[in-house]
Amino acid sequence: MRGKTHCTIGILSTIQACILFKIPISIFNLVLAAIFSILPDLDESNSTISNVFLKQDASKLILKIVIYIINFAIFFISLKINNNNFFLSSIVTFIAIMVLESKINHILLRKILLSLTLILLSLCLFFIKVKIYFVIFFLMLASFPWLKHRSFSHSIFAIIVIYFLLKQIEIIYNISNLSFFGTIGYASHLFLGDLFTKSGIPLFYPISNKKYSLGYFRVGSFFNNALEILIVVILVGSIIFSTIKI
Repeated sequence: MRGKTHCTIGILSTIQACILFKIPISIFNLVLAAIFSILPDLDESNSTISNVFLKQDASKLILKIVIYIINFAIFFISLKINNNNFFLSSIVTFIAIMVLESKINHILLRKILLSLTLILLSLCLFFIKVKIYFVIFFLMLASFPWLKHRSFSHSIFAIIVIYFLLKQIEIIYNISNLSFFGTIGYASHLFLGDLFTKSGIPLFYPISNKKYSLGYFRVGSFFNNALEILIVVILVGSIIFSTIKI
């Protein structure tokens, strides 16, 4: 399911929950649900949430710069080692370029940069003496880019961990309904989103790799896009019905 659909479903689910549980609808709750509704896809390097932390154009530029710097370094080191033999150094550098471009690719670099960004954020929080649950939360997110897509981040156990960490933060900082709406947003990604795709999700990973699916359509296909619209329409209808009933 597309990122914008996950975000829409997360927001609509939050509105519905506010109506059912008689909780005032706030911008904070909606933004929180929107962020957490796309958070599971941090395990995909080109996802919406990954681009929030690091734009693809920026990482492509960084990749070029990194490769150029390494190649220049190899060339000048080779010149020094080979007594300023320009021809031999050029051959060594050319071979190095071929090896580097086969080993260092854009996806790998994005994973490294995304993880480093989240680890750096964790360290900053640690050094300013923010409660440890915040640090653990961002360290957990730092591992997501290295996970296989739709593995742990798309399981029930991820939802439990997210709820636990948010609950501790909620208690410590007295942030009303943080765990409730954060978990709703995260769970909506799984149960009102990817569960309806053909590839499904491994609900009980890592205990079981079995994927569960209630859909038969590939993400991005016409029928899958139509299904996404249908889910959104049903949620909007549910909100209208709940509002009228009250």
